[in-house]
Amino acid sequence: MAKDNTQMVNEEMQQTIYKELGYKSYPFPFTTPAYLEAYGTLVGLKPPTAKTARVLELGATYGGNIISQAAHNPEATFVGIELSQDQVEKGNKIIGDAKLDNVSLVQGDILNFDESMGTFDYIIAHGFYSWISDEMKDKLLDIISNHLADNGIAYVSYNTYPGWHTMEEVRQLMLFANRGHDESTHKEKVLRGKTVGSLVGAQILNYDNLKERNSKFLGALRSVMQKDDYYVGHDHLEPHNDPCYLYQFNDHLKANNLAYVGDADLTLSMVRTYDESIADKLEQLAPNSQADQEQYLDFMLDTTFRKSIICKASAAKDISYAVSNPAEVNTIPVRTAINNFTFQILFDEEALEMFENTLVKDTFQALIKDGGTFNMIEALAILKAAHEAANASDDELEPAVCSLYKAVVEHMVRGGIRFYKTFPEKQEYMEGLSYVPARFTNLVKAIADGGGEYIYGGNSFNDAIGDISEEDLMFMELLNKPKSKSTLTKKIKDTIFSADKSQTSKHQNAMAEAFYNELTKRMGDLGFLRNKKTDGIS
Repeated sequence: MAKDNTQMVNEEMQQTIYKELGYKSYPFPFTTPAYLEAYGTLVGLKPPTAKTARVLELGATYGGNIISQAAHNPEATFVGIELSQDQVEKGNKIIGDAKLDNVSLVQGDILNFDESMGTFDYIIAHGFYSWISDEMKDKLLDIISNHLADNGIAYVSYNTYPGWHTMEEVRQLMLFANRGHDESTHKEKVLRGKTVGSLVGAQILNYDNLKERNSKFLGALRSVMQKDDYYVGHDHLEPHNDPCYLYQFNDHLKANNLAYVGDADLTLSMVRTYDESIADKLEQLAPNSQADQEQYLDFMLDTTFRKSIICKASAAKDISYAVSNPAEVNTIPVRTAINNFTFQILFDEEALEMFENTLVKDTFQALIKDGGTFNMIEALAILKAAHEAANASDDELEPAVCSLYKAVVEHMVRGGIRFYKTFPEKQEYMEGLSYVPARFTNLVKAIADGGGEYIYGGNSFNDAIGDISEEDLMFMELLNKPKSKSTLTKKIKDTIFSADKSQTSKHQNAMAEAFYNELTKRMGDLGFLRNKKTDGIS
């Protein structure tokens, strides 16, 4: 399909933004097959197994969202499509340097999508829908409709109204500030937009009546002024930034035989879990539509961004939101679903006072001390042991079990507990057994050797790692196979500390041991460790 001149100019301008403003490609935790599989399972769908999934990302830029996923999921396959030849070449160089054979970037326009690519278990389009033409929006959903597996799940994120109405004022201010400056570079336009925005904001702050009347605009302006230049250039000075209401997006899905499942941020889709009063009002407003209830919620919250989970219309009949209703959490179907997951606690012991039930509090305290990763069988065993230790009566046990299930679900929704059906591999360091597979070392080396200009690495949950260092790489190369602590600390001392003649040998040994302790823990936290017993190596 031929492009018109306007579309070609817009695409060229977008690529200029990326080049001039140093755009970096991020990993995003909500987009992983493991998370999407867990989300689908939570609401009653039967999504494909994440471990061996085939994944497509549309608008992949340099590949920062899928390259680390590929390293952490060697049995899955990742394909990214990106319009920019420059970004594809640079991303594929990182992939080649990292020696990853299960991920690739393809240069292409989605309007000319290669139909021979087949079907995918998961399709991702992060930060893409709002920044493309209506024709490309149609094509994006057409690709999902025709190339998503029947039981597959897609993720599409976008700017949303009503919250973006105020952000749109900031965008228009910055566009107006650059009117008549077409010859300026995009970096200069961002600087001019930020300068003018700061001046306008400062003038409003000089007058109490203006400050009160324009408080929302000031908040949006302050938020934009604090963002990185590449973000401001992308969100506020690109040719396309086309927010929509959730209901409009949902109508677009229906027209393409797709169905809205919910938001990746569960607080937008499972309100009853944490606020029954709001949930009651939403049900009164839209008793037969989950999407319409969420649209009313967006008006209440002034929502600016959505991360929509999507399935085929044919699969939507299996969707159930029972898990979001505290009254149903302790029914057999919901408990059965919760029992399928492995969990990781993200809050610390200081937050335990929020639990009113003492047995539940003691259970979470024990789980946190044991590392924070658990399943319900383990949690229930701890709760029952705590019940027996407290010499509590038998009639106190079942209420405590019910409270535990409710607490787990509430904090899954609030984000205090991560949940996965296939838990991302994360192993604690074991001396003489743990090692760092070459795929992780090669990836970190590729990032350290220049790839870090274009992408961030990601841990096993696809959180961005912003502080990869030469010390990380050195230690990973040392730990290419299981070694004793004495061997590793000696190599660390010889490599890093021996050159410092101002330190005694004893002090150098102490520093090497501290470095060893810090780096072994860090490798485990990043998900880079494997165990020779579980991996079957000698």
